[in-house]
Amino acid sequence: MFFTEKFKSRFELVTLYFGISTFFIHAAIIFFLKWGWLDAAFFPKNLFGNPFSALFSPFSSLLVYEVYLLIYYLRKSYTKSISKQLEIMALILLRNCFKDAGSLTDGTKLLFQSELIKDLTGFVLLMLLVWAFYYLDAKRVDFKVQLSERFILLKDRMAVVLMVVFFVLSIYSFSDWVIGLFHYSNSSAVLEDPSHIFYKEFFTLLTFADVLLLLSSAKNLKNTVLIIRNSGYVLATFLLRISFSLHGWERIFILVLGAAMAVFMLWISRRQVFLELKEE
Repeated sequence: MFFTEKFKSRFELVTLYFGISTFFIHAAIIFFLKWGWLDAAFFPKNLFGNPFSALFSPFSSLLVYEVYLLIYYLRKSYTKSISKQLEIMALILLRNCFKDAGSLTDGTKLLFQSELIKDLTGFVLLMLLVWAFYYLDAKRVDFKVQLSERFILLKDRMAVVLMVVFFVLSIYSFSDWVIGLFHYSNSSAVLEDPSHIFYKEFFTLLTFADVLLLLSSAKNLKNTVLIIRNSGYVLATFLLRISFSLHGWERIFILVLGAAMAVFMLWISRRQVFLELKEE
């Protein structure tokens, strides 16, 4: 059901229309605040203080579709799902850039004191690593491994479980954040960064799912290099998850480190000496 081309096309349209709708709603709220039609005390300035912040919403919708694609490709190729993880983190940084730009356009912060320079640097470095990952993957000649029917069934069932969790968790996280927004003016607590909602929990679950798949596939991968490569992918996913608990340059560093780990594992596993071991 979740993995048919028909469902994929419909979900793509839903996220497209949702992104357009939220963009206009977000932009309308920002202009209503500027015209004094709404009370600014109810809306955090970093998300509603500048017209460019409205671009945060459509990128959020695009990210939802990218997460769907991550699970979609997990059934077919572990390497492809890793590339989707890197794309998701790059999109999160790009989305944050539009939110960060608001503090620069109104002159409240200098460039090197803003979060924009950090997110923009991280985005550029991450995209270079994504390019390198796709370049190496395009040159890859798959070594055919006979997987057991039980393992293939496990991957399918796990993908279904992740898809259900994805829908439930996304709805819950978004609803919980909106409720927090309604109580924003009555609470002295800072509203949670929308860049962190959903993704912390999802990447935690994804890390455990990757470990389970790795352990289950070990007997199918007779070549140790493939097991090490997949273990490196799991570590890369774990590093991406850690990034949601960090801030500033530390977050950018761990993101780039995680992406570099994924690229390195793909590159090293394709060296000629390891390919010759497979042929033997």
